[in-house]
Amino acid sequence: MNTPPPVLETAGLCAKCIHARMVHVAKGGAFVRCARSEADERFPKYPRLPVRSCPGLEPAAPELP
Repeated sequence: MNTPPPVLETAGLCAKCIHARMVHVAKGGAFVRCARSEADERFPKYPRLPVRSCPGLEPAAPELP
């Protein structure tokens, strides 16, 4: 059985954005929700992945070692 890759690995730019939120569903699936969509209708609530360009991208601060 093929296991799908984790959502953030295939999310494109959303994987690095502070506005991306992971939504897990009871049947085991997961989606990326864009928090920017709450205040700005130009951004889809659940963007089609992988996101390759986004004017609302705000990269998260890199994690410190």
